[in-house]
Amino acid sequence: MTQPTSVNMTFDTSLVDLNSSFSTTESDPSDLGVSNPMASTIKTPTLQQHPFEKEQSQETPKQSQATTLATGIVSPPKVSSSVQSMSTQDAYDQWAAVYDSDGNMLQSVDDFELATLLPELLSHVLYTSSTPSLKLLDLGCGTGRNTAKLLSHIWPQNRSINITALDFSKGMLDIAAQKLCPLAAQNKTLTLRLDQCDCFPTVSNSSASPFPVVHGLQPSDAVISTLVLEHVPLADYFSTLVTLVSQNGHALVTNMHSEMGRVSQAGFINEHGVKVRGQSFAHTPEETVAEAQRAGFEVVSLRERKVEESDVESGAVGKRGLKWVGMHVWYGVLLRKVG
Repeated sequence: MTQPTSVNMTFDTSLVDLNSSFSTTESDPSDLGVSNPMASTIKTPTLQQHPFEKEQSQETPKQSQATTLATGIVSPPKVSSSVQSMSTQDAYDQWAAVYDSDGNMLQSVDDFELATLLPELLSHVLYTSSTPSLKLLDLGCGTGRNTAKLLSHIWPQNRSINITALDFSKGMLDIAAQKLCPLAAQNKTLTLRLDQCDCFPTVSNSSASPFPVVHGLQPSDAVISTLVLEHVPLADYFSTLVTLVSQNGHALVTNMHSEMGRVSQAGFINEHGVKVRGQSFAHTPEETVAEAQRAGFEVVSLRERKVEESDVESGAVGKRGLKWVGMHVWYGVLLRKVG
């Protein structure tokens, strides 16, 4: 895929430090930086030095597009005060090329928690399903960050694993294909399918079927959907999710915590210094659990995560993590379909 000619930088959930580029203002909640407080309501381990180091600044712009300082440091694009709101799909299409390299802290938190939460999900799936073939789905897979975890999991030799990854952004799926197809080719017991579709059809048409229109798609033994819920109304999200999970199957949902969502949202700063945002909702864990239960799920486990000063001191989240100390930034819920 053609790479951008100038660097994009994330803001808000990505927490790239842009203080040198623009001033935060109380009147613009999306600029209120507060780092990813990382201590869980359930007893999860304190963060050690971990691949949260990917939270570094993104690629350096070319000298023709940015001013090189005397020290040799290249300045980021000048940030304007303008904000461009657009459809979430268009925003992610524009974001795709730098999404994996722009220092998104919330992704780092998600990766840390999924190191234990994803194996918990998969152990439930393997225990409850006796079929030789398992169907797994990544709903809103983005660039395939967590689809890659499914592909890299050590599966029993006597099971065939069929993984489908759906997203509405062609830009994101193009990046996902580049990284996932080589992984899938390494394991003969795995199949991988990537599809672009309207993942939540009832958002744009309340009378539509909530099941995404994808040829041959069937309910799965397990569905993961990570950092997607922020962009979808709860009722639409769970009406689709429940149709995609087999009876007694499981789902793993992670999301930006409402404490963070009230002052921040997913988005990035483009090469023109304009803040680009899609649509976001500050769903609470309690609202999420209640809607999941209404849809026909039972809650297997719930985690909430905030950042502590020790996480910053250890280098787990970087100095800009100080802005989020003491605040919940992430939650994850493991569900089983019973209704």
